[in-house]
Amino acid sequence: MSIREAIPIRRNKPTKSEEGNNYTKHKPDLQKDFNFSCGYCGAFDGFGYTKTYFEIDHFVPKDFLLKSKSKIGLSKYSNLVYSCRFCNNNKTKHWPSQRDDVYVINEEGFVEPCDIKYESNLYRTEEGSIMWSTPIGKWMATVAFKFDERTEEIKLLWKYNKTRIAIEKIIDELNRYPDNSNEYKKIKSELLPLFEKHYFLQKELATFYNG
Repeated sequence: MSIREAIPIRRNKPTKSEEGNNYTKHKPDLQKDFNFSCGYCGAFDGFGYTKTYFEIDHFVPKDFLLKSKSKIGLSKYSNLVYSCRFCNNNKTKHWPSQRDDVYVINEEGFVEPCDIKYESNLYRTEEGSIMWSTPIGKWMATVAFKFDERTEEIKLLWKYNKTRIAIEKIIDELNRYPDNSNEYKKIKSELLPLFEKHYFLQKELATFYNG
């Protein structure tokens, strides 16, 4: 299955100017365009206590852009990715080439996360871990982002997010009926086991992060 709930689509024209070096001004736009999720691993930006902080990543790394005097500005929206801190920090030192338009060399490198081909290199197992289906996918998973070293965390975050989505879907359905209707009561009864699952996953995540 896909590693992200939806493929991110960057808007053609961001709300803020692409001039200058203050790329952080684009964070609200990126958050929406990337579906409130990490563009690389799909972690959801909504579990503040989990230490999964979210940042702005430069797909072609910022240090490389500065050192190479690239024409790609630091605030160029098409080069920015909404990313969890883990993916951002792991990726930084692994740019494969000495050019800003060469992403892959000898099956080592990156697929742009808004490119539909990103999902064809990686996939999510039924348990929620992220695996690879191509050599480039393996390199991204084991070298660049170290998904293989973060398996337990990735699985927990995925299960937690799937539970959140299920709860929100049922609540949306619930709001279609009057409070005293049989349909309302029936649908409401489906929420309790999901709330319990959500609670125990939350505790499991807290234990994982706090050691």
